[in-house]
Amino acid sequence: MARSFTSLFFKAAKKLSKLQRAALRMASPKPARKRPAARKTTAKPAAGNPSSASTASTSTASASTPSRMPAVSSLGGGRWEASRQFSDGAGRQLAFARYTPAAAAKTGLPVVVMLHGCRQTSLSFARGTRMNQWADAGGFMVLYPQQSMTRQVQRCWRWFQPDDPHGGGEADLIAALIRSEVARHGLDPERVYVAGMSAGAGMAALVALRHPSLVAAVAMHSGPVVGDAHTAANGISTMRRGSVKPLLPILEGVADPAVFQLGMPALILQGQLDPAVAPRNAKQLFEQFRALNGLRPEDTPMERVLGLGTEKAYRRLDMMRGRKTVLRLCEITRLEHAWSGGDATVKYHARGGPDASALVWRFFQSLRRAGAGQAAP
Repeated sequence: MARSFTSLFFKAAKKLSKLQRAALRMASPKPARKRPAARKTTAKPAAGNPSSASTASTSTASASTPSRMPAVSSLGGGRWEASRQFSDGAGRQLAFARYTPAAAAKTGLPVVVMLHGCRQTSLSFARGTRMNQWADAGGFMVLYPQQSMTRQVQRCWRWFQPDDPHGGGEADLIAALIRSEVARHGLDPERVYVAGMSAGAGMAALVALRHPSLVAAVAMHSGPVVGDAHTAANGISTMRRGSVKPLLPILEGVADPAVFQLGMPALILQGQLDPAVAPRNAKQLFEQFRALNGLRPEDTPMERVLGLGTEKAYRRLDMMRGRKTVLRLCEITRLEHAWSGGDATVKYHARGGPDASALVWRFFQSLRRAGAGQAAP
């Protein structure tokens, strides 16, 4: 079932990848056929691709030209710990990476948990989203859980099978990792946030809905409507057209009932040209989280269009509680199935669109889960 799901999904993803590569070729400056030796010092790499300058002679570089940063610089200026392993009390294993920002406080840091999409890894997701740079600026830790290929051959989180042995169990394992890291590093239990892309967005929703007392807010980029799919075949259908079922009952079927008392602030981001996950999913997610947060159907969202006429244009819908935004939908005009405003040299990330990592962190900043960590998990 899972193989069938991923096969169909990645036919669309492969086509998208070709379109992205073609766009990058068109956008990148063409190298000159000949250049005098004296002018090699002015050669610049193609946007986002330092390796394209590798033919320039380092011995002739001018003193005023900054040296190229090593590839690891894309992971921020703090401490990157790859290939960590977590084991829960039942012996289940989960690989993850951890990023601690430079000059971080010893205790009390917020934490953002980033969940990659299919065919991605914790490393590629960190590089593509550039979330670590925002961690340096905002002073928060970032965790990057990584799906095992033994669980799902394309590293897809199994949001499309939300039962306990599959996707539900993965959500619980991620929650156990978060609790362990909060205790180990003295993180702020009231500022735990979960974000994801595509299959990672589906899993971010499951983690937040199954563990509402742990998670203060969730962000879902190019994610499917919650609770519609229960098999791999259902997952394909959900991605293509959203749900045809009543939205609140299917949400209730996968959520801890406590979330309807606690609420769950949510940010939803969706490319309007996405060929893999239909934009209707984002609209339906908006309605699901409107109901979950006790926002009335008759209340009109605050609407703004930002970046009009540019490649970063998007429409933003906000639902407020008091002075705080508890639900936000960003419909990104020219974006396909990729992380908006990311590093386009990394697969499934696009240069165009607003910086999704900035939007995610800014949404999270003012939100807390009051009293989190006081009760036993």
